[in-house]
Amino acid sequence: MPLVRLRNFLFLSLLWLATTSSCTDPVEPEFQLEYGLVYVDGFAATVPGLSYVTILETVQEFGVDTNRFIDDATVLFINENDGRVVTLNPEQDRYVPAAGFAVIPGETWRMEVVLQNGRRIVSQPETVRAAVPINAINARYDPEVAFESIYSRDVPGHEISIDFQDPPEEENNYLWQFRSYERIANCATCVEKRILREGTCINPYPGNPDNSLKNYYTYACEGSCWQIRYNRDIEIFSDEFTNGTAVQNLPVARVLLFTKSDILVELLQISISREAYRYFLTLKDLTENNSGFNAPLPAALVGNLSNPEDLSEFIPGRFTVASASVRRIYVPRAAIEEDPLEPVVVTQPEGD
Repeated sequence: MPLVRLRNFLFLSLLWLATTSSCTDPVEPEFQLEYGLVYVDGFAATVPGLSYVTILETVQEFGVDTNRFIDDATVLFINENDGRVVTLNPEQDRYVPAAGFAVIPGETWRMEVVLQNGRRIVSQPETVRAAVPINAINARYDPEVAFESIYSRDVPGHEISIDFQDPPEEENNYLWQFRSYERIANCATCVEKRILREGTCINPYPGNPDNSLKNYYTYACEGSCWQIRYNRDIEIFSDEFTNGTAVQNLPVARVLLFTKSDILVELLQISISREAYRYFLTLKDLTENNSGFNAPLPAALVGNLSNPEDLSEFIPGRFTVASASVRRIYVPRAAIEEDPLEPVVVTQPEGD
């Protein structure tokens, strides 16, 4: 999410059809997919390179329900203080401002999106809060740091915890995100007797396979290459019961052992508004709640977006402004005994 990588939002392709009553039957709720539902996720941050907007639409392609990135919209950040307008341009699966863009604490910003059909989506203004610095950061290895359903077991990794001083003069709400960097030797691997040409793995002999080709080939990086991974969990915190206290050893991230390469973890502590905290709390409940039959139905995911021509229209998503403080920690992993989650690929260059 980039900063908030909540781009895999399976729940956003669902239209809530559940109704409330005095009794709840112990059965799983049923949902109906609605095509053409547009979701907007926008972030304006105090750290350059972290601001973005993602616009996705629920569609069916080749019989498969999926989310399609809308790349032909007009996307703007508008400064409510001085009227400055910043245009964002599409880049891969998101819209981004010019390099070096960052908001400043005290400024008030809003977002505006205009789709090709003329439909407008605007956000409520948000004021940038002051960042709260991280005083200390630590990494602790745990052979069973988290349960991962894709592996059907607890998997190894590092738990990242921090210390910080919560400011006493106001309510503070926090969101944490991380990026991890692993140095890699091979930038590409082609399988099934394919070779790399112009950035794509191709079959060099279509219709006439060459048995001399090996099952796979690896291609070394030119210079330093890094595998960058982002957090998948939503980590949030409110100082409702800790206002003004020193928070110590608070777990805020889990970095899984995908490989045994040493990693650099860059952690961002993001100060967000109360409304943004409530939104991400609902998002966390929707994506992580597995409390069983007796758990209450999750609240509707209502953000701060609207269509000014139709204020009754529900537009899922949110625009958030955020101040971030950054701390980094180097984590050696070569001596870990547990096997990594990703298989080790033996280097096999083309031509050997």
